[in-house]
Amino acid sequence: MATLEVARDFDQISSEYDATREPLDAASVGRLVDLLTAQGVRSVLEVGVGTGRIAQPLTDAGLTVTGVDASRGMLHRARSKGLERLVRGNAYHLPFADRSSDGVLFVHVLHLLDDPRAALTEAVRVGRRGALALVHPAAPGEVERQNSSAWDARRVVFRILAEKGYPISRTGGGPPARERAVLAELPPDRLDTVSDREVTEPLSKTLRMFERRASRHTLTIPREVLSEAVREAEREVGDRTFTRRRIEALAAWSTVPG
Repeated sequence: MATLEVARDFDQISSEYDATREPLDAASVGRLVDLLTAQGVRSVLEVGVGTGRIAQPLTDAGLTVTGVDASRGMLHRARSKGLERLVRGNAYHLPFADRSSDGVLFVHVLHLLDDPRAALTEAVRVGRRGALALVHPAAPGEVERQNSSAWDARRVVFRILAEKGYPISRTGGGPPARERAVLAELPPDRLDTVSDREVTEPLSKTLRMFERRASRHTLTIPREVLSEAVREAEREVGDRTFTRRRIEALAAWSTVPG
């Protein structure tokens, strides 16, 4: 998927991954299936399949899905759900012949890749209809605001950890911001909306991920330090909520921009 280090991180959080991430809702799965089949995609190679959270509903919808992931822990979770077409590998060297699948799909994985261009180029090699990615594009006219984004609770935790002497080194904003940077650098041939809705969630929801040690960015933080940081963050964010417009879209590349 990405580096060996990232794969090891996901090994560690695999047992908590599903409990701390929202599944794709049924309507979005249906729309995704419709978009894939409309583009002639019936066999899918999903890169970064993880615990099979997307592969399973796509399989249930009648698509033939083969999953690739670098993390043994994540693949183990996927197999426990009954998924059988699973291969350990990474996005840069897919162990498949040229044009051996209808399409190669990344589901919110682009932000994890050290070299998105190389990964998409490899996907175009394997996919008869190219590379596909489920992404979070920016809403029309959207401006990233420091104090009203979904990552506000993360900033609180990271600030508290830095104050305790455990700074977290992260660049490029949260996953949606990094996905959008990839889309800007490597514009897809098409971008079809899968879902577009307004979502309101408590800031404390994000804190549960840290509490359960399900964030790879804090795996090296001593347990007691992280627990105290989460308690302090809980007192700071209280019962505040954030509201945002969340758009998911299917990006498609028949070739990768040079």
